[in-house]
Amino acid sequence: MEATYDVFRREIDGSFTWIGAKESFARAREMVIQDPVAHDREFLIVNALTGIRTLIEPPERPPVVSSLV
Repeated sequence: MEATYDVFRREIDGSFTWIGAKESFARAREMVIQDPVAHDREFLIVNALTGIRTLIEPPERPPVVSSLV
């Protein structure tokens, strides 16, 4: 099957870097989740056939819980 979903990572300077392509949206999203910087970067998944773009934002971080009072 041909790769039709391109995956880009937004860099700190705001530019996008192509990091790969996958044959389905699910596999492209999996690629994003497995990226070591996924916790603080945005990713863009682009369907090469339709041009539909999906921005994946980093998840909100849970509050830091401290045992120090």
